[in-house]
Amino acid sequence: MKRSLYSLFFGVVFVLTFSRLGFAQDINDVGESIVDSTAALPGLIASLSYLGGLVVGVVAIFKIIDHVNNPTQTPLSVPVIRILLSGALFGLPIFTEAVWVTINGPGAAVGFDPQSDSQASLVTWLSTLGGLLSVITSVNTNFNSLMLSIMNSIDEMPALISAVAYLLGLVILVSALYKTRDHVENPSQVPLKDAVIRYLTAGALFALPAVFRAMYETISGSGMGLWGLVSGALSGFDLLRSTETTDPTECLAAFIGVSTTLGGVICNSMVNSISFPIFLNAIAYLIGLVMGVWGIFKIRDHVLEPSKTPVHEGVMRLIAGGCFFSFPYIISVLRETFLSPGLVAASVLQTNNDFNNASLTCGTTNSLDQAMGCFMQDILGPSHVVLNFFSYVAGAIFIMIGISRLIKSAQEGARGPGGIGTFGTFVIGGMLISATTILRAFSSSLFDSTVTYTFASLQYTGGMSPLETQAAHNVISAVLQFLIVLGLISFVRGLFIMRDVAEGKGNASTMAGVTHLIGGALAVNMGPLLNAIQQTLGITAFGVGFS
Repeated sequence: MKRSLYSLFFGVVFVLTFSRLGFAQDINDVGESIVDSTAALPGLIASLSYLGGLVVGVVAIFKIIDHVNNPTQTPLSVPVIRILLSGALFGLPIFTEAVWVTINGPGAAVGFDPQSDSQASLVTWLSTLGGLLSVITSVNTNFNSLMLSIMNSIDEMPALISAVAYLLGLVILVSALYKTRDHVENPSQVPLKDAVIRYLTAGALFALPAVFRAMYETISGSGMGLWGLVSGALSGFDLLRSTETTDPTECLAAFIGVSTTLGGVICNSMVNSISFPIFLNAIAYLIGLVMGVWGIFKIRDHVLEPSKTPVHEGVMRLIAGGCFFSFPYIISVLRETFLSPGLVAASVLQTNNDFNNASLTCGTTNSLDQAMGCFMQDILGPSHVVLNFFSYVAGAIFIMIGISRLIKSAQEGARGPGGIGTFGTFVIGGMLISATTILRAFSSSLFDSTVTYTFASLQYTGGMSPLETQAAHNVISAVLQFLIVLGLISFVRGLFIMRDVAEGKGNASTMAGVTHLIGGALAVNMGPLLNAIQQTLGITAFGVGFS
């Protein structure tokens, strides 16, 4: 019998829930259902406050009688504060507007909308850009479609957060009115700050758009418009070409769906997940919303109980929320920190023709040396494009991790807000989104040049036919290109190891990180390295020269 009752109860709940949700297809539908289901709550709260006002008013009348009969036991302040409280409960909408104006200011914009505020909602812009990318890729079964579906399913969450904050603000406002009464009647046990902080908290929750705007502009200023947001979200890497091969069409075939080689497969891995930076920006925006509300409550908790909740917990949440709102701007700042115009203008590698493989005819019957040359020629540029994309995404994630650590305590050690691990996370994140620039800096530091040498010349070809010489050149070019790919990966790996060192992980060492960084730079510059070795050994007359 008991089990039957449970089954009946949960069955009714299931039916009512899904009949209400209309078999919701995504989180937005659930959020809309919650908002619709609670739309009458403000009216209910106002009605309850009105009834409370009636009760308090009646009590106030009796308190006046008690004061007249026994003024020493019932001071005049007792009925007066109840009369004022009764009027405040009757006029709750007026008090709501008053606390809202206190935070938002008179005549200030009510919304946080990009149509009226250039520093506004990243979700709207990023969703639009994400839709554009989905049209470009025109594929509905890849990571792009998955991430865009998630973004479309949560793009109305800010409205849900605002609705919940508004309801909480109403409840806190009513609580503040009663706390004011308690302070007047018993100031020694109920300090005035208990009521004041509740008024300010309610006002901040009512004026969330103004709070969010202040958080955003505290970090990024007021000059960040649409172009700044988009360029910040996509800065730091080339989507269509490899900066190492200076080929402007490196992964273009993957975008239009005609790539059939292994290099095309590598490009497809990037093209079909190219919305990931946009997805990260949308997630960062939502985290900023939560941080803002969380920071307001932490400041309230500090005022109520300073010993239990330090003030920095609230302040740092507001700052972290502003950083998440300004996430594209933060990325641009870190990228510019490591940006050098001279290095950007230069190229580490020459074009593919400078690998002695200009005469290769790929796609036909090839010898082994030709097959090696065609294989590496096909994957070199795409490998670097994908590595650029991976480095950018990894750097963006590291920056998000670093921002989230701003709310931690100093007891976290290296992972605290001022710890070496957090500092290293920001630095390595900035270096990853600028990995090509950093690699060029290493190259120019080692070989005093930002251009490596990839054209091989056999200094001694006695007894070799032109075909045999070309075959040797093909093999050398293939080996060089393989080492370049290997060096690029090693260099990025070195950045990850250095971050682990800053985190204090026992399996990482500074020596290993430096070895990967220098070794990767040497592998990318194998031509200049071999020239230097041959010069040192004095075998330039019969070695292999690179230019």
